[in-house]
Amino acid sequence: MATTSSASGVLRGYVLPALLLFALPVFGLWFTGYASNWFDERIRSAISQQVMQDRELDEVQRKEVLEVYSTFSAVDACMSTDEERAGFRASFGDGCTDAMQFGWAYRGALGLVLLGLASALIALLCGLAAFISRPIQYLSFVVGWNLLRIATALQVIGQGALAVWLSYWVTAVLTQRYSVKLILAVGVMAAAAAFMVVVAIFRRPPMDFEVEAEVVEESKAPELWAHVRKLCQRLQTPPPDHLLAGIDANFFVTESDIRVGERTLKGRTLFVSLALLRLLERREAEAVLAHEMGHLLGGDTGHGKRLAPMLARFGQYLEALHEGGLTRPVYYFMLSYRGLFELSLGRSRRTSELAADRLAASVTSGRDVAHSLVKVGAYANFRDRVEAALFNRDEQHQSVAIAQRVAHGFAEYAQSEALQGDLHGSVTPHPFDSHPPLSARLENVGVKLSPDDMGQMLVEPVTSSWAEAFEDADGIEARLWGAYESRFSKAHDVALAYRYAPSNDEERAHVERYFPPMTFEAKEEGHEVRLTFAEVHCEEWAAPVHLNEVTTATTEDRMFKKYLDLVLNGTGATRGKVSICLNKLKDSEALLAAFGHYLGRHRASKEHQQSAERDAA
Repeated sequence: MATTSSASGVLRGYVLPALLLFALPVFGLWFTGYASNWFDERIRSAISQQVMQDRELDEVQRKEVLEVYSTFSAVDACMSTDEERAGFRASFGDGCTDAMQFGWAYRGALGLVLLGLASALIALLCGLAAFISRPIQYLSFVVGWNLLRIATALQVIGQGALAVWLSYWVTAVLTQRYSVKLILAVGVMAAAAAFMVVVAIFRRPPMDFEVEAEVVEESKAPELWAHVRKLCQRLQTPPPDHLLAGIDANFFVTESDIRVGERTLKGRTLFVSLALLRLLERREAEAVLAHEMGHLLGGDTGHGKRLAPMLARFGQYLEALHEGGLTRPVYYFMLSYRGLFELSLGRSRRTSELAADRLAASVTSGRDVAHSLVKVGAYANFRDRVEAALFNRDEQHQSVAIAQRVAHGFAEYAQSEALQGDLHGSVTPHPFDSHPPLSARLENVGVKLSPDDMGQMLVEPVTSSWAEAFEDADGIEARLWGAYESRFSKAHDVALAYRYAPSNDEERAHVERYFPPMTFEAKEEGHEVRLTFAEVHCEEWAAPVHLNEVTTATTEDRMFKKYLDLVLNGTGATRGKVSICLNKLKDSEALLAAFGHYLGRHRASKEHQQSAERDAA
């Protein structure tokens, strides 16, 4: 049942949207055929009329001429270079120009269909090849990405040109008229789409990976550095060049460049969590370190470093396709290829994680690996719960004190039913990889732990921790937690400004701190606009409009002037629609930006209040 559901989800989410790549070219093929027949009928009708009116022809000759033209194709004749049809082309004159347009449009649409089929074949072959091995995975992505970005760029340009051509001929053929505005609009969209895609192909995204941590030199943790070097010597892999200490709920190793404050670290970097080290016995922490060094030994970090720039450029390219309007069908196609590649990448990463776990078990023990996995997973889940509960509260915090709340509440959480629910299928957080579920990792190292075993393990006091090996572990944690909790508190305050209705003076003051009353001056007296978190008022109006009354807000050009039109729901004093003439304001763009911001806040607040009422019911 789950497999069927998964297959159905892939079909709906990836395969069917990817077929939109062929929508416009296939329509172009159909329409050019239809238009060619329409054009031929007009030509045959005109020829038939001329033949019937030609008094120099007798009935037999008329019949012969009409039979010749009965299967005649103006498009074929005009596109042909045969001398036999030169007379036809000469007799058509300017009419051949239109006929040739249909012929070239047909060829262009057919070319786009064939290019799409070739692209689909490349995507499928490269995507499947990525499952074979890691070297082939990298090679297949290099080939797939480079070929498909060129092919899809050609699709964008080709489909844009086809869309412009169709914007004229579809209306001309079907309604005997055309719209200049439609042609210009489609032309602008096609040009913008092509520009965005070409720019995205050549733009290099920033590759900064910023980590909030402190660099720990060897003199600040000599015992830990010595242990890591000894471990790497045993595994026969070069040791890390840098050691970072932080408070995130994970450990990781990478060969990518990392930015820490003002410094950029190059080479191999090991990140350790002081918060987790305090929870782990030394042997358990050593199992984690052996696991991370296993990634260095297995080439996982090097593989990730090579792939990262291309994946980042691919992501940037997808974003451009998504935002390009006419490029959306191409976006869905490329998203499908990315999805297929991510499946292979996820499988290889899970294989690497399990291999690193087995290596760690051989260096320490399966029990140490299992205990470290449970402790890391439990801590990460409980910390997420604490932070979510704090952030979801609808009142300001005097002090968030996340570190203290986690430390004081962890033992109770470890004995609760919530622990087992969180750990069942739990995935260890990691900045680079998607790890296998906890159950699979425990089975991989040959350890079975009952719920009681897990709970007991988590509340047992730690006898010896590698956190003690740091010269200034307390200071590092205090500085990092202070910065993190400050950002958390500020983000929560901003969220409250979006949640409050407000219902009292204190909440009103908080909302106005982030959404203060604003006045937008007019070029002439009598057109000033005032905006608050609750309402908008233009001096030309009889009364202010509460934001709760606004159904839609759009801009429109009328009589060479630009207006902000507000459609109202009729619950207030004002009915129907009100407008603000933006040309009368000194800074209309500032009003549009602010109004969108304030209206978004009001709607977010309304949605939050309704959600709270539903939860309380």
